[in-house]
Amino acid sequence: MKLSDKNWIFAKSAYILIKNSILWIISLSSIFTTIYYALFSRAYNREQRAVVAGLIRHFGDLKSESSLFLLRRNVHRIEKGLVMPRRRPVFAKKYIGETVDYYKKCVSRYGEEQMPLEITWSRSVLLSYFDAVQSAGEPLINQAKESFFRFEQNRTLSQSVPYRRGEQTSPVSYTHLQQLVHQRKSTRSFLKKTVPRDLVDKALEIASKAPSSCNRQPTHYRIYDEPDLCREITRLPLGAAGFADNIPMICALTGDLSAYFYERDRHSIYIDGCLSVMLFMLALETVGLASCPLNWAEIDDLDRKFETKIGIPKHERVIMFIAIGYPDPEGHVAYSEKKDLDLLRSYNRVDKAD
Repeated sequence: MKLSDKNWIFAKSAYILIKNSILWIISLSSIFTTIYYALFSRAYNREQRAVVAGLIRHFGDLKSESSLFLLRRNVHRIEKGLVMPRRRPVFAKKYIGETVDYYKKCVSRYGEEQMPLEITWSRSVLLSYFDAVQSAGEPLINQAKESFFRFEQNRTLSQSVPYRRGEQTSPVSYTHLQQLVHQRKSTRSFLKKTVPRDLVDKALEIASKAPSSCNRQPTHYRIYDEPDLCREITRLPLGAAGFADNIPMICALTGDLSAYFYERDRHSIYIDGCLSVMLFMLALETVGLASCPLNWAEIDDLDRKFETKIGIPKHERVIMFIAIGYPDPEGHVAYSEKKDLDLLRSYNRVDKAD
């Protein structure tokens, strides 16, 4: 072993020991933690900036234009109220007025010919709500109801949601799903072959059905297949260094922080993004494509390079990257043995605090 290698190992060991001691002291008080990250570490600076930019955009949308995020959230809350086993006779009265107002703004913004399906869904949920809720003696609900039906007086209304769950039968067997999950492997050897966008869109159609917090769907799939641009972007994720030149298409999954009213929701983009992207990668397998999820570390320089190259808004955060392509049959994939079930789950276990 070279001396330089020994020095590097020694330096790393010393760094770990010192860092651990400092962090232990900081962990004793939330005040110490605040001071440390305010004065000595910039690790969360970009996330904090993105959260603030998201809040600015969110409140700006509420003041100046129709907000699909707010409409989706409120209508989803109403629909959940409609399907409760013991549905309350009166609910949502605190926000039904603003929901109708934003529904009207969204309809006016898009017009009937370019109406997104989510607005049609909102219309049907509102119709179901006003049909089900007991509005007698509830002026807020009655005002919203009058406003809604006055706005819709020239349209033919149909009630289609929510709907009965029905018997729990699946057209996909457990065995077939298990086979698909085993088939999906992080692939790093792709054929030099153009990836058809229509196949990717089919997979995205599946991904769009993933659950998300209050149905906000804050994620965006930014896909790059122009060769020169793709080549530049593939060099950014740390995990792609060994096969960047072999990636024919790369996707940056981003989260839109303007979907949220509170800072407390800032992690929802990561949860919702991961729910969506797993469906996306499984769906890619069904259309003959393979993928490799690429971790995106919290490194300020890399974030800045991507933002500079692509120009994404300040309120968007990169969640991860996904390499996409036709798998090379002669290429190898890692076996990557997973945890035993006993290590992965527990039932009713109570762990005592340290």
